[in-house]
Amino acid sequence: FFRHTHSSMTAMNVDGRSIVTDKEATATADIILHPLVILNVTDHFTRQKVNNDNKPQRVIGALVGVQTGRKVEIHTSFELVYAMVDGDVVIDPKYLNQKKDQFLQVFPTYEILGWYTSGSGLSERDQIPHKAIMEFNESPLLLLVNCQPTAETRDLPVYIYETVLHIIDEMPVTSFAKVSYRIESEESERISVDHITHLESSVAGDASSLIKQLGGMKDAVFMLQQRVKMIAVYVAKVKEGSHPRDHALLRMILSLCHKLPAMDSEKFNNAYQSEYHDTLLISYLGVLTKGCNVLNDLVDNFNFATERSRRRGLFC
Repeated sequence: FFRHTHSSMTAMNVDGRSIVTDKEATATADIILHPLVILNVTDHFTRQKVNNDNKPQRVIGALVGVQTGRKVEIHTSFELVYAMVDGDVVIDPKYLNQKKDQFLQVFPTYEILGWYTSGSGLSERDQIPHKAIMEFNESPLLLLVNCQPTAETRDLPVYIYETVLHIIDEMPVTSFAKVSYRIESEESERISVDHITHLESSVAGDASSLIKQLGGMKDAVFMLQQRVKMIAVYVAKVKEGSHPRDHALLRMILSLCHKLPAMDSEKFNNAYQSEYHDTLLISYLGVLTKGCNVLNDLVDNFNFATERSRRRGLFC
């Protein structure tokens, strides 16, 4: 992503006030952003704001994903530990290395692709954490999320920048150039986003169908439990003789008991076994899918290592 240009920098202020070029750069790669990253950043910002007495606080994290040739896919992210030194952001490299190693243990194909931050714009001080991330990726991306957009904002306030090197008066000057990207989601991400959307709307009074169904089932089971307990107490007191016997009510209770399905019937056992086997089959398919995914990653790593060895042989 690291671009090199020679210009007079009319689109960028080089005195330190602005380091973002006005013109959008042509992306040197096909950048794909997953919704999970946006959810992580906004959740990080919200938690920091709540913990800071509802005062907005800048958040910083790392972008993780896969880079294959010109295709860059940002899958997820994680928060970073940093300190403010004279107004500059200093990232903890030990924590970053530890989190990177943990990700590699679970997702061997993932790598650090860049970093993210919150706010309405960038400044010259953002080059300091950007250079720190360059220790893990020589051409990192920068994701900027405006978590407090104005009422006039119409587009998604999410921007991705790449590093651009300009030569001004024979001196190299780096800046950030906004690049285009596209958002893609997997099936699991679409389900999660849909659930969160309906969950947020349910707080405002418009509950999703799943929440309504589960709430109705809970209320029905609770009411049934209370009624059964009341009937059991009445029958026990009648049996003890402490309560007068009401034959009409007892006949209604007996009729209700006769309506209950027989739990030892063949039809019930067949239905139970069928549902039990279906559950085991779904679990088994999940294990097989995970195994196929691990095997696919192993094949990719083997092919990559073989290709590297072949290339080394050509230059030996």
